[in-house]
Amino acid sequence: MESERNGKATLVITYNSVEGYPSGTYNGKNGPVVVHSNGNAKTWGREEAEGKLGQIMHGLYGKVDQDDVKQIYLYVGLYAKDGALRAASNIAGNGKKLTLVACGCDRSEKSHTAERIGAPIIWSECGGLHTLNKIVSEELTK
Repeated sequence: MESERNGKATLVITYNSVEGYPSGTYNGKNGPVVVHSNGNAKTWGREEAEGKLGQIMHGLYGKVDQDDVKQIYLYVGLYAKDGALRAASNIAGNGKKLTLVACGCDRSEKSHTAERIGAPIIWSECGGLHTLNKIVSEELTK
């Protein structure tokens, strides 16, 4: 990532999609916003969701320099909850750059994990498509 030229990147990670923002890099006012998602209009089933999240996380593993990252938003839904919470635990060890975006399903487990790893939560609708859209839009104009 070109942190010096474009500012630090914001990463948005979801096994679903982000309404209005297909997977890709968007030039923000103070750095790129990189959306890692899948092009579906609805949420995936449990097996597909875990697989999609696994593919995204595998693609990022070892390729992201934490010094180039301003913020990471990770969607934690119902169907890929276990994989997302494991990923959150791994990411959280790299500074306080992680924010969970989570639907209210299994709220207590998500809250407990967030508290344990020191990550804030933005509560969203199931699927997170609209809330993630707002986050990406705001990050592009900050």
